[in-house]
Amino acid sequence: MRVLVTGATGFVGQHLVPELLRKGFSVRCMVHRRPFDVRKLGKNVELIKGDITDALYIKKAVKDVDVVFHLAALLGRWQSEYPSSEYYRVNFMGTKLLIEQCLKESVNHFIYLSSAGVIGRAKRIPIDEGCPCNPVFPYEQSKYFAELEIGRAVERKGFPATIVRAAHVYGPGDMNTLKIFRVIKRFKVFPLINGGRAIFQPIYVKDLVEALLLCMEKRDVSSGKTYIIAGSDRVSFKDFIRLSAELLKVPLRCFSMPKPLANFIGLACEAIFPFFRHEPPLTRSRVEFFSRNQAYSINKAREELGFFPKTDLKSGLQMTISWYEENAML
Repeated sequence: MRVLVTGATGFVGQHLVPELLRKGFSVRCMVHRRPFDVRKLGKNVELIKGDITDALYIKKAVKDVDVVFHLAALLGRWQSEYPSSEYYRVNFMGTKLLIEQCLKESVNHFIYLSSAGVIGRAKRIPIDEGCPCNPVFPYEQSKYFAELEIGRAVERKGFPATIVRAAHVYGPGDMNTLKIFRVIKRFKVFPLINGGRAIFQPIYVKDLVEALLLCMEKRDVSSGKTYIIAGSDRVSFKDFIRLSAELLKVPLRCFSMPKPLANFIGLACEAIFPFFRHEPPLTRSRVEFFSRNQAYSINKAREELGFFPKTDLKSGLQMTISWYEENAML
């Protein structure tokens, strides 16, 4: 069986591809910019370079493929880094082109990695698949538009697709959580939006990979459905930051910052720091991230796919921190 993985050199892709190879699949990796040494992955890897919005490139990538894992997406270091049109072009139009070609090639299964962020500010927790979506930022909106396009293809053309809405993903290779650890280690002070009361339920990357593989293995059950995938531990952001500091062996002082003040500072940082070619230390999207309740129900994935996250938060953070230290990133 030949499997196509878009975004194969991204954070999740670099964990998914080795697992597919270990299970004996022939893997075609669709990549854009990042360097990718296929020799490290084995002889069953085929590499195709190009742009996700190029129809000719998509046609070549999808040809003779049985299963597609669509992981490629434009995220950006902060969500105002690119104009909204660029998120729409890559995350929506790229997905639309991919769906159209998959339909032409009669691909057996299309598995789309979305984000639980498409739900936006939920009115109730825990959040489940039945919660209405109200995405706030361009990235979340573009991912939701892609979900709607998949839904139309499922309903009108019987497209065999599964949508996976992942909570915040962390683990070895994750550059986003690394920024949190660096702030803790360097400054030994961390601002908590609204006191860090919001709930957080991240998932370790290898558990997410297992969920993606379960979707493929249980195609008859998962096709046409959407699943929220999150970790087993729910903690407040305050406890998450304190646990991270404990594992980093850093004495940490936290202070509370009201959300309106944090948003004002974030807006100012977004306006000023790009002129100096520096990433803003605080942005409105990060304020939203640290103040939004992110507590999820994974009952649907548990009951239908048999998904049970194996990695508790403390173990996952310890493995992640150890990897950063081994690679001289902390």
